[in-house]
Amino acid sequence: MSMNSETSGSTSLLLRTPSKIAPILEALAAQHQPVTVELPNNQGLFATRIVRADPGGQFIIVAAAKDDALNATVLSLTRLTLVAEPEDWHIEFVGVEPSSVVQDGIAAIRMHYPEILTVQQRRKHERRGASPALVLHCVADAGGIAPFDAQIKDISLGGISVLIYPPDVMIEPGTVLVGSRIEIPGAGPVTVDLEVRYSEIVTLADGSRARCSGFRFLNAREDIRRMLIDAIG
Repeated sequence: MSMNSETSGSTSLLLRTPSKIAPILEALAAQHQPVTVELPNNQGLFATRIVRADPGGQFIIVAAAKDDALNATVLSLTRLTLVAEPEDWHIEFVGVEPSSVVQDGIAAIRMHYPEILTVQQRRKHERRGASPALVLHCVADAGGIAPFDAQIKDISLGGISVLIYPPDVMIEPGTVLVGSRIEIPGAGPVTVDLEVRYSEIVTLADGSRARCSGFRFLNAREDIRRMLIDAIG
């Protein structure tokens, strides 16, 4: 899948304007790229594709499933996190207030145009594997995310990737986790703000499931980030 020059070569981008979001959604639609929604409470996966992305930036339309019960579940939700993974890209965005429509004679689902879209490709910064003993405790911000504990999977100067327990913790791209506390054995705790870039479900070595989310440090001094690297080195 071809991306524009701004996107190409980047580790992770968070796009906030329709003019930047539109080319990516239009490319996904033109190439009939599969898009999936992980439904809450282990209700399965909703697989679809973008039928239309409004040029005016007001709405998107995705194809309905053949399963009426699955469509009913999707329509019962207020917000949906949609994921596309063309080639080596991970693209994630949120659709709000889904409603049933008919588009070009076929059943479809319409949602508000996404306010944020994240694009994830190859890593830019060198990353270090962390000991399973390292624990990241995230403190909720005013947005209402409840505190949760996570094990650091790897870490870099540009951000961190964590394993979140339980796997049904759902965090949308663009969410800022304020005052996330990283406790490192043998060193003092570090508090940083983290911006969510992407999330995905992974299977661990013991067969259990967890959610792996990529974050970017916000307003963290480089010496603090380097201290984290050195602490786990």
